[in-house]
Amino acid sequence: MKKKILLSLGAFVVVLALHASYFVLQGKKLAERWVMMNDTNYFQLYVERSEYLIGASYALAIGFSVFALLRFLETRKKGFAGLVGGITLTGVLYVAGCFLLGCCGSPMLAVYLTLFGSSFLGFTKPLTFGLTFASIVVGYIWMERKSVPEPDCCEGEEECKPT
Repeated sequence: MKKKILLSLGAFVVVLALHASYFVLQGKKLAERWVMMNDTNYFQLYVERSEYLIGASYALAIGFSVFALLRFLETRKKGFAGLVGGITLTGVLYVAGCFLLGCCGSPMLAVYLTLFGSSFLGFTKPLTFGLTFASIVVGYIWMERKSVPEPDCCEGEEECKPT
C-alpha cells in the first residue's frame, strides 16, 4: 500500500514540476520574441495566473491513474473497472476542460470574452481543478467499494450459495 501511495505521489510531483517548467519555458520564449524584459519572475506569474490549478489537475489525474494502474496490477480482475473508470472520467474532464479553457485551439476564449467579459476567465481554472478533484474522490471511493470481498455465505444460512 505504501508503494502505491509513494509512486502516485511521485507521479503527482513530477507532473506538477513538468507543467510549471513548461509554463516558465513558454513564458521565456514569448518574452524573447516580443520585448526585452528583465527581472521577470515566471514562477510568480505561474502562481498569480492560477496556472498551478491546471498543473495540479493534470498531476492529480496522472497520480490517480498511476494508483489505479498499480491497483490493477495487484488485483487484475477487480482493479480493471477502477482503472478504466478513472482514466475515462478524467479523460473526458480534460477534453472538456481544455475546450472550455481554450488551450487546445478552441475558440471559446473569444466567446467568453465577448459574452461574459474578461473577469469570467478566472473562474475556469478553479472549476477544472474542482471537477478533477471530485472525479478522483468518486473514483477512489468506487474502487474501494468494489474491492471489498463479497462473502461466500449469507448470514444465518447453513448452505453457501455458489459463486
